[in-house]
Amino acid sequence: MRFIKGILRSTFVAVFFGLSAAAFAAEGGDPELGRELFQAWSCGGCHMLADAGAMGQIGPSLDGNPNLSYDSLVNSIAYGGGAMPAFGGQLTDEEIAGLAAYILEVAE
Repeated sequence: MRFIKGILRSTFVAVFFGLSAAAFAAEGGDPELGRELFQAWSCGGCHMLADAGAMGQIGPSLDGNPNLSYDSLVNSIAYGGGAMPAFGGQLTDEEIAGLAAYILEVAE
């Protein structure tokens, strides 16, 4: 619950001060940590992401996906959905934020 409250509070601050989702993601998470985690957790086994050399065909492509936002990525990573498992109990809040920041930064 603390994680959700933090996301909501951070989102309010980002919207209030007019920050874009990409700018907020860069401030809210470490993309380099996210890059390492994307590889370490084999996210590319399911997802396509050119920057990571990932060609997965099970989950949605992260490149060119108009539905990506910081909040949607954090929610999907933490709670899963469809075929995607939840990683909220396995990754820290910082790691989840880093993954979201990385994906938003590099998705083509």
